[in-house]
Amino acid sequence: MSSAAPTTKSSFEEKKDIPSSPAPQEVAKAQQELAQQVAEALPDGGLQAWMTVIATFLASFMAFGTGNVWGIYQDAYTTRAGSCFLDVSLFKIGFVGGTAVGFGFAIGPFGNILVSKFGIRAPILLGVLMMAVALELASIATKYWELLLSQGIMFGIGSSLAYIPAIGLPSQWFDKRRGLATGIASSGSGIGAVILSPIVQSSIDNLGIPWALRIVGFLCFAFGMVSLALLRQRVASHKQVQYKVFDLQFFGYVTPIFFIPGYCTALGISNPNTSAVLSVTAAVNSIGRIIAGRVADHWGVLNVMISFNFLSGIMVLAVWLPAKNIGDMMGFGVLWGLFSGAYWALSVPTSAKIVGMERLGSAAAIQFLMNVIPPIFAAPIGARIISGTSSSAGVFQDSREAYKYVIVFCALTPIVASLLLVPVRLHFSKKLLAKV
Repeated sequence: MSSAAPTTKSSFEEKKDIPSSPAPQEVAKAQQELAQQVAEALPDGGLQAWMTVIATFLASFMAFGTGNVWGIYQDAYTTRAGSCFLDVSLFKIGFVGGTAVGFGFAIGPFGNILVSKFGIRAPILLGVLMMAVALELASIATKYWELLLSQGIMFGIGSSLAYIPAIGLPSQWFDKRRGLATGIASSGSGIGAVILSPIVQSSIDNLGIPWALRIVGFLCFAFGMVSLALLRQRVASHKQVQYKVFDLQFFGYVTPIFFIPGYCTALGISNPNTSAVLSVTAAVNSIGRIIAGRVADHWGVLNVMISFNFLSGIMVLAVWLPAKNIGDMMGFGVLWGLFSGAYWALSVPTSAKIVGMERLGSAAAIQFLMNVIPPIFAAPIGARIISGTSSSAGVFQDSREAYKYVIVFCALTPIVASLLLVPVRLHFSKKLLAKV
């Protein structure tokens, strides 16, 4: 009898020693500690980190800086004497530029698969070659379908392969300055437009449309090779992600870029001054991306994304809608460019915040896939709005009044998009001044 009690006690003690499953609070704490360790391991600077930022900047320069000057090509194709496409409607010509930008995002997931199979350099090299060849083929195009296949589809696929794999690289090297680094990298498209706008316009005026295309093709190849030599990847992306990101805001970004040249022509602004308006817009847009990234590092990416997008729509209504001369358009370029760049600067840091570094490559690809529809249909929708307005109001399509409702369309899309992001922000914190 006396020996049974110790045996029972020993068995009870052994059961007490069996480890139990960790509590949810302990799991969450462990995950936070792991995330903190990963963040502390990031260099957050150094030569290779900033070289990668420069590489991504150059990828953005050639892939989307070229797209930002599409409005100059569009105006030349439809109005320039000697153009092979004078009998093609603005609706169809606009579809070429929209297709280029749309395919620039549509191939993102496919590019991500190529990166996982062959590494990051092979897809980027293929993309650079496709962009250069596409512009050379566009320079000899005489039929609409040839232009659509070359400057539209082929260039768009190439730009996607050259840019989408690279856009997440700065986030692999930076933590506390991630917004700033990504802002600088994404500003390449704006700086590209600043540099390419006068080059394209001057080339069209003095050498013709074909040589304008060839020159930009040469530049794409040169910048692409430099970008390829500088970039480095720290974290391989393996995990897939199913998060979806809506990008209604993108309608409000690409449509002004496509139709600012036409509106300037309607105001009687000369081609060189129109190019100057685009250059100013692109320059301030690049500065705005850096500012948005820097502010987001202190205030939070979602806070800045929502507020800047909302203000970009307000600037369209307040400044572009009543614009009547080049001074008004320059003012619009400065104010709209300042706020509209936040999307490009903060989209990837936002994804990194939500899904983590290992899933960032897949998340960025899916996110950019959501950008396919807006650019493809933005120009055709804008052209239809212009033609519909001119018919109902009894005015010419190249008059200022014909652009009234397409400008309103450009304003409403970023405003609505910013409001749709508010619930996402509140999911992280309901405190108004919280850094989110």
